[in-house]
Amino acid sequence: MFVLEAVAWQRVMGLALVLALGGTAWAADPWRAVARVASLEDRALLERVRGQSSDLPVVLEAEAGLAMDAGPDGAWREAERTALRRDARAVLWFTREGARLRVSVAAPRTGHLFVRTARVEGAPETLTWSVGAEALALAVRSALRAVDAGEPLGEVVAPPPPPPALPPPEVATPLAEPVNEAFLQVGLHAALDGYHPGGQQGLSVGLGWAGQRLHLRAQVLASLPVHLRDAYTDIRLTQGSALAWADVPFLEAGHWLATVGLGAGVAGFWRRTEARAAEVEPAPSRWLAAFVVGPAVRVRWRRFAAAFALEATLSGEVLLGRPRLGYSVDGDFVLREDGAPVRPRLGVGMVIFP
Repeated sequence: MFVLEAVAWQRVMGLALVLALGGTAWAADPWRAVARVASLEDRALLERVRGQSSDLPVVLEAEAGLAMDAGPDGAWREAERTALRRDARAVLWFTREGARLRVSVAAPRTGHLFVRTARVEGAPETLTWSVGAEALALAVRSALRAVDAGEPLGEVVAPPPPPPALPPPEVATPLAEPVNEAFLQVGLHAALDGYHPGGQQGLSVGLGWAGQRLHLRAQVLASLPVHLRDAYTDIRLTQGSALAWADVPFLEAGHWLATVGLGAGVAGFWRRTEARAAEVEPAPSRWLAAFVVGPAVRVRWRRFAAAFALEATLSGEVLLGRPRLGYSVDGDFVLREDGAPVRPRLGVGMVIFP
């Protein structure tokens, strides 16, 4: 009876001693370490490391992929990215150099890198290979124990990341002043005017001012002359116009700006008639004017330089008092060309901000 009680007491005391010595390790929360596995030998080495580190509070996870030093930024940067992606305190990898095998254990949170090299020959799991593999596994175990204790081994290759800075206090900022800038616009235009099947084409020049909520522009349009021929006459018609526009921005996204506006001005027509038949008496050349009004939508792209932009314009012009071309026969007017009362116009060009 006395012997049994003594043996029981020894067991209780031994269990209490084990708990006292190992309580800290058992109470520690497990943490993650990631091993980059690029070959079958790497997997065999990882199993040796797991066997030597089974008593540590570390979860060793394998990540298949290319060798760590195969990345463009080097092994350390790849280890930092792996640790951040997997939330790991340590990243380890193996590098084969002939008969020698190198193991690297990185602790990116403190900037430490631990490196050990051993002679490992033969195929995995052979006797000669196992001797060198066990030596490397013991070295990795020492490195993982140091990381667990908060004192990583090796050299400092990168400073630890700074602690997160507190956000600055919010300060009310005044509203930005409207941006006012003058601009010069040069481009080409084309319109369906109803006089000629091909319409009219020409050059456009404008000067303007762009504010935050309003764009003002004065524009001059000049068109190439066209010939309106039939069996009796050849009419040379030249057109031009001067317009004033007021545009309002309605969409701004990145480098794009869209505006809608209204313009009004005067369109001029210069007509010169040549007779093509003996019985026709051409009327004298004449200058005519018409009132123009209409809307426009503009889209501007300002990307490569702050002083230049590309612009496209689609407008519709209503002409009041446009000329009607025809003949006078026995005192009666015979219509030949009436022109379009509303003509769409497309313009493209460059905007310069001096």
